[in-house]
Amino acid sequence: MMNSDSTDMEADDSVEDHYEDTVTIQSHPFSSFDAFRGYTEEKQQLSETVIEPAGYDRYVTTSALLLGEEADCQTAALAKGISGELDDEYSFFHVDSYRSDIMGEENNIETTLDAARSREPSFVLFTCLDEHGFGETEYELLRTQIESIQQSNDRVTVVCTAQDQDIELTAHDSIFEVFIEVPKPGDEFRRGTITTELERAEAAGVIESAQFDEEALSELNIADLTLQELRTVIKRTVQRRRRASEVENPTISPSHIQNSISIVEAEKLEESTGMTIFDGEDTDQFEPEIPSVTFDDIGGLTGEKQRLREAVTKPVEYSDTFREAGYSVGQGILLHGPPGNGKTMLTKAVANDLSYHFLSVKGPELEQPLVGVSEDQLRELFQTAREHTPSVIFFDEFDSLAPSRKTDTPVWKDDLVNTLLSELDGLEPLADVIVMAATNRVNELDDAVLRSGRFDTFIEIPSPSQKEQMEIFSVHIDDLPTAEDVTTEWFGSLRLSDLSGADIMAICRKALEFAVRDFDAESAQQIVVTQDNVQAALERVRSELRNSQWSRGYQ
Repeated sequence: MMNSDSTDMEADDSVEDHYEDTVTIQSHPFSSFDAFRGYTEEKQQLSETVIEPAGYDRYVTTSALLLGEEADCQTAALAKGISGELDDEYSFFHVDSYRSDIMGEENNIETTLDAARSREPSFVLFTCLDEHGFGETEYELLRTQIESIQQSNDRVTVVCTAQDQDIELTAHDSIFEVFIEVPKPGDEFRRGTITTELERAEAAGVIESAQFDEEALSELNIADLTLQELRTVIKRTVQRRRRASEVENPTISPSHIQNSISIVEAEKLEESTGMTIFDGEDTDQFEPEIPSVTFDDIGGLTGEKQRLREAVTKPVEYSDTFREAGYSVGQGILLHGPPGNGKTMLTKAVANDLSYHFLSVKGPELEQPLVGVSEDQLRELFQTAREHTPSVIFFDEFDSLAPSRKTDTPVWKDDLVNTLLSELDGLEPLADVIVMAATNRVNELDDAVLRSGRFDTFIEIPSPSQKEQMEIFSVHIDDLPTAEDVTTEWFGSLRLSDLSGADIMAICRKALEFAVRDFDAESAQQIVVTQDNVQAALERVRSELRNSQWSRGYQ
């Protein structure tokens, strides 16, 4: 049944017997703004648009929506915090599901708002807009109820939260008088999460007091961790300290937490910045993103970076001049050379430099067994790029998508090449769409794809020189805790002639894994990447290369 501690409320005609656990009613607030740090701007907005008008008798704000795009956005925390800023006379309702099996044809929206109006002034929180099945009917019911409250001037404030702005919500956003977009939590909120988790551990009697000042907290490197990962960091810190300490309730210092942060970060899988468009069936739901990779993140390739800026960045910067001369800004750029030397990262850096959306697909991903499916997916890719301009389309393993039709290629591949040519030439121009591709086998591409007007710029991305290998190593160890003797000069003294940029990145990651392993096994006092860790990683990478089934040669 319904959760309730409202013993001081009227017992007559009570709705408690009709509610399920999905609805809570109580006489005290759910939370307050003082319960969490950060979100200063959003708190101020809510104070001006919702909390202050609550004292205007019959002129209260009736409806508000707090929208966050991601799970970490603290829409519920802000919404519950509103309740703690209202007068003591308020009744408080929370609905986390609109469904009500017990009440038959009635539902939690209608029944809760009827109860709230009978107990005004009331604050009602709906966190069920993201619920599966909350659609057209439910939005219209919510609209009808809110309009009825407005017409009767009842002192009822309805606050809703949602994580995703779906089609239904977009169509019905006029329901709400106040609309506030809630961003991901900033460092202040995230540091507050660490403090809260430490206080919980202290209250549970598993650690001694761990009071950190603002300066100590601000020095923790937490930028890349989600809130759940931060909670995992504190849990891991407590576990490690209790295992290593001789006392039952050990103390915790900022360095202990930073070591756990390094462990959690090392365990995280590397995430690709550019999303692949055909990794599922619902390609129409694909939303391109602007990559975070910059040219500064790529070691070496100084001349190649400059060539890309000349071929792409400058034409975009002076797009009006190029268009007046009759030239397209969205010319094709082909990067070719041995694998693992930065072709994909360069294309992402181009998109980042221009603030363009990035759409990436590997040639083999378009090889679908059903007739016509591959061509449809290719057309959809170009259409998505046009709908999300300005954008960059990137084809990796381009030789698989556009092989020479002079060879004995299957008929369906010939059809795929024809579709690609049609899209590149297109009746619908590729305005503000840049097409880039990468291949290890430039000599196997179809001649028609490479003619002028389709792909005009060819840039070879060679294997890195020794100096460039040192630059790549420097980029990848920049954020790693390294021993003093782990320098780029020392790395350059090793035998590196056979290493690609991707190999060097893998060495740095494995070296960190070995450092974490040593620390976790308590054979090291702290997480520090040593020369031994790097050399062990180097041997591991070379061993894996020798045992692999594919060749690293430039084919």
